[in-house]
Formats: sequence, structure tokens, C-alpha cells
Amino acid sequence: MVKHLHLSLPMLRLITAVLLIGTSALHAQYQRIETLAVRLGGGFASTSHSATLSNAGGIVDCGLLTSGSGIGPGGYLAMEIPMTSWGAFGLEVGLTNRSGDFSRMNTYPLRDSATGAEVTMTTDYALSTTLSNLDVSAQIQLPLIGTLTKRTLGLSIGPRIALPMTASFIQRESVVSPESAVFIENGTAVQERVIRQGALQTRSSLLVMFSSALESFIPLSERLSLVPRLSLDYALNDVLSDAPWKPLTVRVDVALRLSLTRAPQFAPPPPPAIVVEQPMPQPSYAPPRLELQPRSFTGEIVTGNQLRALTPIVNAVFFDSARADVPTSYRQAANLGAMSSDAVAAHDWILPRIAAIIASNPSARIVLEGATSGPSTEPEGSALARRRAEAVRSALVGLGVPSSSIGINPLVTPRIASNADLPGGRAENRRVDIIVQNAPLQKFVLTEEFAELRGLASVSSRFQGGPPESQPAEQTITINGRDTVMASLDATVTTPVTVRLDNSGQPPASIATSSSAGGQYAEMKLPVPTDKLSRRRIALSTDGFEAVLRFDYNSAELLDDVKTLLRQLTEQLPEGATIVIEGSADILGSQERNRQLSNNRAANTESYIRSVSTKKFTFATTSMASPFSDDTPQGRFLNRSIRIRVK
Repeated sequence: MVKHLHLSLPMLRLITAVLLIGTSALHAQYQRIETLAVRLGGGFASTSHSATLSNAGGIVDCGLLTSGSGIGPGGYLAMEIPMTSWGAFGLEVGLTNRSGDFSRMNTYPLRDSATGAEVTMTTDYALSTTLSNLDVSAQIQLPLIGTLTKRTLGLSIGPRIALPMTASFIQRESVVSPESAVFIENGTAVQERVIRQGALQTRSSLLVMFSSALESFIPLSERLSLVPRLSLDYALNDVLSDAPWKPLTVRVDVALRLSLTRAPQFAPPPPPAIVVEQPMPQPSYAPPRLELQPRSFTGEIVTGNQLRALTPIVNAVFFDSARADVPTSYRQAANLGAMSSDAVAAHDWILPRIAAIIASNPSARIVLEGATSGPSTEPEGSALARRRAEAVRSALVGLGVPSSSIGINPLVTPRIASNADLPGGRAENRRVDIIVQNAPLQKFVLTEEFAELRGLASVSSRFQGGPPESQPAEQTITINGRDTVMASLDATVTTPVTVRLDNSGQPPASIATSSSAGGQYAEMKLPVPTDKLSRRRIALSTDGFEAVLRFDYNSAELLDDVKTLLRQLTEQLPEGATIVIEGSADILGSQERNRQLSNNRAANTESYIRSVSTKKFTFATTSMASPFSDDTPQGRFLNRSIRIRVK
């Protein structure tokens, strides 16, 4: 007799779940491991070119070119070697087209052969470059979303070397206006001409680039994937050896990726479990905490006069190449209340500052000396210089300066010109100097009333609780925003405190204190005994005084304005004060020449102060590195200076 086994529905569900779990575990155990992957892909590259091109690489100088762009096809072959479960090493070889087109508008003065009238011809000047590179790149490949072999989103970064295969150019120029204007080429009138074409003669032997990319795997089978990718290549050196020219390439491509795998190696079975005795119960500790106890404050209220220097001024407006409009960075509204205290940033307020000087001195006059960077880069010469001066005059008139008080003197190059062989020197020469007559350009030295709470604040802090091994090694005690790090967990700190008071001269009722250690934080207010504070008045405070006095380019001779300001300073200082004089120079010129200028400027300043004052001062004269940024003309002008501090 045969007995039938009847299984209930819950039992069938349990058996099915066990079989599914076992099958999944068995599949995971036999999943193959990737050892190498290869790719073959293609797409397009869009390149933006940033340059300062005029006559480099065999190109005829038809004006300065600064930007261009282009798009072209490309392809690559690559392989990947997994290094860990979270990263792989990639090696790629490919062809990339980084060609680009530059253009600018040029103007030429002409005489109409029919009417004899003077006209201006406008032309479109275009430079087309053909740049094809053989790229070799090493990459680190990381999965951001997903696994290394199944990246939903991946990142690749690494160096790239671009070897030039073709590097050529063609220059064209076409008439824009007037429609009747033509070029005469070999006796023939044309409205478009080829100026020059050929190979770029000074191309770099290779481009060193930094490359990064985002990519995603679209599986087609177990071993084959489709990989769209977006890449960015940034060049670290220039296309030509004799001119700045850097390409920035964005590549969009799609590749087929083939994964090569091997069977997994199974680990030996784990050893038998070792029975470990249960550890003894750990002792309990109180929760960690900080006890902060403000202890005392002793001090006084100090009032008096304080010597300080106003923000230095660069009395010039700098222009972009071949432009005559005042750059938009210059403020043309009479609002000095928002002026920056940083000397370089404060140059943006030069026009309202000059207008304020004229408003305070009705008999003052202004001479605007417009200039250019020279015939080789700005061939319009004095005509361009005059337009620049007229643009500054228009801005000053708009700020309330009478037009009758302003004179114009156009020059091809400034009276005191910077080195036109250097890009920074040419940028400085593209300016309008603002010469103020019958009025001081600036008062550097003044005194003002001040009131301060000065004293010593004392605070105790103690860290308690928690296991000894987890207690911090130090704590930070803060009094009035000043941090003190203490190696002891039970410490008392006494810190000097200075609080600037408002016009009422009333001290604060308390001072903020806090402490932190081991993730704990405490804060309390330290009371100030306002009824017990003494008051003291001093004649003149020089703490924090620092004045900047400028010199002309490549000169250590003191200007008349600087001499006037130094006499102001000596009149304010008490007998026996220590004057620290620090000379500086900009980056234009050799290091040795700049060091000599810095030393000579400081020495001449000390000599002049000694000659005009009968007071006995102590001098400390040094040279220092450029205190202001040399990235702008006004920063380099400010670095041609001395910096004076008083102790």
C-alpha cells in the first residue's frame, strides 16, 4: 500500500524560499572576476581656446586674438586593469581634433577716392587653426554609483599627453563696412583676402593636460557594455612656445566595452570557532561634561587720540587693450560710504574720490594725461589716448566736476612709462593719469578720538566624567573671541582683553567666554565691574598705524606729495617714537633690481624724515616682498611704495 504525503501551502512557500536563497548564494559564489577590459570608442571634441595671439608661430600681426573655439571628431582605444574592488587603472590612446577659429573686428582710416572724405573701414579678421593630436592618457577609474564593473556613474581622472600630428593655420580678412571698400590684391579689387597660411612654426612638442570624465555603463550582455562618456581636458602648457595659448577641450563619446574575466578562487573553510570567555563587566562612569567658571576681570577705560592712515590712492584709470570706454569695474556714483578698506579694491572708487577732492577745493584743476601701450600694440596712438581722456572727463563731469576745470593732454606713451616689453608693463601704460593741481591729492595721516576697554579676564575650566582612556588630551578656552589651548583638563586662563567702545564710552556689562574639549562645550558671561573701572587718557596712540606711500616706476625718488605726507606724519608723532620703514617693489624687472629699489626707497624715506624733523626718532628700515597682489596694474602701482608703521 502506498501512502501519499500531503504538503500544506505554508510548507510549500518555505521550501520555495529556501531553494531561491540557495540558488542566489550559489550564483554569487561562481560569479566570475574581471581581470581586464578593453574599449573602442568615438565621438566629438569641442575646444575653447584662450590665448594672447598677435604675431606668434609665423602668424602675421593683424591685432590681438584672445579667444576661439572649434569642434571635431575623435576616437580612442583603451584598456582597464582592476586594482581593487573600488578602483581600476586605465590606459588610453586616441586621436583628438582640437582645431579652433579666432576672430576680431579691425578698423582702418581710409580716404574715399571718389569724394576725398576720410572714412573708417571695418574688417572681420579671422584665424582658422587646424590642430590634430595623438593623445596618451593614464587614468584612475572610480565608481560613484554602482560597482566597478557595473558603473551606473563613474569618474576617471589622470594626466594626458597630446602629441601634435598636424598644426597649421590660415588668416583671412573680409570687409564689413563700408560696402564700397575693397582690398587691392595683385592689382585686383576684392572684399575678402587670404593674408597668410601654413604650418605653425613654434608649436610645442607636446601638450601636458589634466583630464577628468564622467561615464555610465549600459549593459548589452554579461561581458559587453555600451559606455557614453563626458570628458574635460585642461592644458597645463601652451600650444605655441612664444605666446600664451591654452585649449580647454570637452569630449563626448560612446564606446563598446568588453570585459575579460576568470573563475573565482574559493577560500578554505574557516577554522572551528574558538570559545572566548566573557569579559568582566566594565566599570560605569559619569557622563563627560565641562565646568566653566568665570573668575575675575580687572581693567580700565582708555581714551585719547589715535593716529591712523587713510587708504592709499592710485590716481589713474586703466583701460582694456584698444578700448577707450571706462571699464565697468570703476564706480561712477558719488557714494564713498561703501568704499572697500582694501587698497587694491578701493581703486574702483578713484573717480568719486577725485570728484570729492575737487568739491572740497574749488580752485583746484585736473589735467587728464591719456596714453597707450605704444605703436606696436595700439597703433591709433594719440587719437586713442585722447578718447580715453575724454571718457574719464565725461565720468568726472557726471560726478559734478566742472568741465572748465578739466584739461586734456593726449600722449602716445605715459610721461613715466612702464616696461613695454612685458605684458604687465603694456597693461599699465594703457591708462589716463589724473593730475590734481592746487589741491592735495590725499591726506594720509589723521587723528581721531577713540575709547577702549582694556584689561585682564580670568576664567577656569574643568573637564570631568567619562572613562580615563577616552578623555581628551587638551581643552580650548575662549575669552572675547581669543582661543587658548591648554594641555591640562583643569586649567585657569588669564587673557588680555581689548574692546572698542562706541561714542558713549560705556563699557559692556559682560564678556563672552566658552570652553570646549572632547566634544563637550560650555559658555558663560564674565561680568565686568563697570562701577570699579578707572579711566585714563593718553595723548596719542599709534597702535595699528600703517601708511602706504607710492613711488614712480623704477624710481626711488620721493614725490612731492609723499614729502608732504611725511611732514604731516612727523608733526603728529611724539619724541622718541620708533618708525618702521619697509620698502617694496612690483614683480616687473629682475629680482636684484627690485631688491635694490626696495632698499633705496626705504633708505631715502628715512633720510628725508631726518632732514625735516628736529625730533629724535628710532628707525627700523627693511625691504619686504610685494604686500599687494601683482595681478592688476593698480596692485603693482601700490607695490612701488614704502609701508610705514609706528611703535
